[in-house]
Amino acid sequence: MRRVVLAGAAIVVACAANHEPGVRSSPTSTSPAPVEAPAAARAGVQEAVAAPVSTPSLAEYFGEGYPRAAPPAAGSAVGSIGWGTWIQPAPRSGSLPLGSIRIGGSLPLTSAELLPGNGSCPRFVSVEGGYVCAGPRATLDMQSRWMQAGIWTEPAPGVMPYQYALSVGTPLLTKPLPPEKMLWRTGARERPKMKGWNAGHDELAELEPIAPNGPIPDFLRDGGQVPTPWGEPKGVFFKKFPAGNMLAYTRAFEAFGETWVLSTDMSVVPARGLKRFRVSEFRGVELGSDVELPIAWMRKQARPKWRKTEQGFERSGESWPLRTHVALTGREEKSGKQRFLETREPGVYIERSDATLVEARPKPPWEVKGTGKWIHVRVNRGTLTLYEGPKPVFTTLISPGKTDATPYGRYFVESKHHFSSMSTESSDFWIADVPWTIYFKRPYAIHASYWHENFGERMSGGCINLSPIDAKRTFDWVAPDLPAGWDTVQAYGMGGGTFVLVEG
Repeated sequence: MRRVVLAGAAIVVACAANHEPGVRSSPTSTSPAPVEAPAAARAGVQEAVAAPVSTPSLAEYFGEGYPRAAPPAAGSAVGSIGWGTWIQPAPRSGSLPLGSIRIGGSLPLTSAELLPGNGSCPRFVSVEGGYVCAGPRATLDMQSRWMQAGIWTEPAPGVMPYQYALSVGTPLLTKPLPPEKMLWRTGARERPKMKGWNAGHDELAELEPIAPNGPIPDFLRDGGQVPTPWGEPKGVFFKKFPAGNMLAYTRAFEAFGETWVLSTDMSVVPARGLKRFRVSEFRGVELGSDVELPIAWMRKQARPKWRKTEQGFERSGESWPLRTHVALTGREEKSGKQRFLETREPGVYIERSDATLVEARPKPPWEVKGTGKWIHVRVNRGTLTLYEGPKPVFTTLISPGKTDATPYGRYFVESKHHFSSMSTESSDFWIADVPWTIYFKRPYAIHASYWHENFGERMSGGCINLSPIDAKRTFDWVAPDLPAGWDTVQAYGMGGGTFVLVEG
């Protein structure tokens, strides 16, 4: 979801976001789409493998030729002009929605006919899979300036829907300004590492300046401003975006001798006030004929390899890098007070205390029938495993909540969101457009982390952080499926959600 910054209200879809206290969830309901599944890992150790973020790169995708599609023709689609453009199961108000349309996005109509409604919505239009109220949160005018500008926030296909950046302290504006009219300062780009509750939020932020990837968007040419759904903005300044906040953007462009970015919330931001996040390449392990459980992950630091001798065990002089894994045979040997696990690397052992084990659960939870899908989260071990009935099919490292912030229990997926923005209650802290969000107990969710890659360690305020690659892999796998073009989907009314077991 997205907030309409120029409308004067911040609309937030929140989870117990990473480190921040007191996050809030959406008032009622909220909730989205897809890189290739990772290739099966080979037996033995596998290091994190670089995976294409998208083809072309994100900077190229949002450069020349973007937007990739023209706005829909008049009368052919319904567009969202406010948070909560719900897709209903029937043309009547008051029912629980099935999903929603992202702000600035649209869905094709299956019929041009306006259908009579009831209650608070007198008219509905039909889309694939449901009905949308043709009321104050939606528009049929695809030629409006708002909808024309909205196509500049269309997400990219693949693992990362947008480019992301960390604020060092910057204003959010409605248009680029020449130096003599720029009244607001940006913070220093070189600054100490973050500490305290948001420690690690700057782990992937790069000091290298953001470079332009294309020309100024059409609607900003010749002094143009970002529109609102209800007309032109009243000024050029919206608000200050404090250091530590995060935003998503599509186009980076040059105007008045400096680089600016167009944020997905339709604000214009000086790029010197931002540090771009690089994309983590970490990914989990596909399980099958090549790799089976048990495996051992290397958390916290590199771990030494051991070999067996006549006198016992000794270090080989080699080690497994941090956040890699090794397949195990299941055999364990004792030498004095030490215990060693035999790996599938010939003649190589790992000390048990160095290994974060992922072992197959003896049988599925009672909530799972037959070959039904389910998710097993081990908070203390920092792992997540996907199962189809009794068969584990994928496992990876996660970052759960600090202390006891991630709730143990038995849950079902409630909703899925292509991206959700997360905020504190006071809205003074903001993480924009977190991809591949899966709510299992609001406000707790499984989602991608684009700001750190310290997977295996406790990093969040309660949510379960995955790498973007692993988050998308999990998102695409769990039920319910996200219909094409939808921004969010709810489990109720859509066949139910995948079972989630969260343990210590």
